[in-house]
Amino acid sequence: NSIALYGLNGYLVEVQVDISTGMPYWDVVGLPDISVKEAKERVKTAIKNSGYEFISRKIVVNLSPADLKKEGTHFDLPIAIGILHSLGKIVQIDSNIAFIGELSLDGSINKINGVLPMCLEAKRLGITKIILPKENAKEGTIINGLEVLGANNIKEVVDFLNGKVALQIEQNTSLDLFEKNVEYNIDFADVKGQENVKRALEISAAGGHNCIMIGPPGAGKTMLAQRLPTILPDLNFDEALEITKIYSVAGVLPKESPIITTRQFRAPHHTITQASLIGGGRFPKPGEISLAHFGVLFLDEMQQFSKSTLDLLRGPLEDGKITINRMNYSLTYPSKFMLIASINPCPCGYYGSKEKECICSKKAISNYISRISGPLLDRIDIQ
Repeated sequence: NSIALYGLNGYLVEVQVDISTGMPYWDVVGLPDISVKEAKERVKTAIKNSGYEFISRKIVVNLSPADLKKEGTHFDLPIAIGILHSLGKIVQIDSNIAFIGELSLDGSINKINGVLPMCLEAKRLGITKIILPKENAKEGTIINGLEVLGANNIKEVVDFLNGKVALQIEQNTSLDLFEKNVEYNIDFADVKGQENVKRALEISAAGGHNCIMIGPPGAGKTMLAQRLPTILPDLNFDEALEITKIYSVAGVLPKESPIITTRQFRAPHHTITQASLIGGGRFPKPGEISLAHFGVLFLDEMQQFSKSTLDLLRGPLEDGKITINRMNYSLTYPSKFMLIASINPCPCGYYGSKEKECICSKKAISNYISRISGPLLDRIDIQ
């Protein structure tokens, strides 16, 4: 058994292996992508370098269900286990165990992305144990009621299945990590003055309102926005779990913590592509709007973003989710975020300032502000 990902959700994949005599041949079927097909060389070399004899034969690997696209390198471990079982190196495989992990050529098991949603799906399907790369084990322990076993290499897994050694069950420490005092490196109290802006941001935080700040350079717009998450309500465990799933699938989960405990602040540069902002790619990954889920998305110098990119925010701001369509499938990622934006009032930045005189024409000022469309401004409650 293994688990594949479909967006933020997982589904069970049976890795079936058949080895027969005949011309040496190896094929992987079941709609695998290139990374899964490349597993052939990784698995073969890893098995040899782990000390097991590997005779060239006709090998067929089927990933069932065969009508769903499979992607990722985490099928390496279950394919290797299936082959070793077919070769008689493993006596029996418990049907209540799932395997996920990428293999190195020396037989060690490498870290992968998306472990948390895989473990959630394994528990839902009634699987009681899951064997993961050692580096991912802490992330897997977030799920209660699932025995998470971290392994360093193939030999450890084979010896465990043959009853020669015991793999240590990782202890669940997610609640301890979550319940500890959440501390930010910065604080909203750092801001001195600007009482009217602070009041506006407090109202934004209380009601989840989007907000835009217009002012000259150096007025403190970025400093205020960076500190907004510190006055938002603390995350509850379900919210933290949902955010962690997104970061796990995107492959940006912090190494030091298996669970996200604070509201996230995302500030993409104005050169960001549309796919990076809303999510996308050949196999769509979450974008910045999903990484800001239950947190703050800050667009500094908002009018510097391309108009077409900004207009993509209209749907997610309204619906709290983004749907990415491809020819054969459609994925939906959550995106309930607070949009905080800052803009300068004119190209030089000093229109209306008491400290420096503006040198821009009225037409230049009008054109500068009009880069942000009316429908998008309608979705920003506080200005």
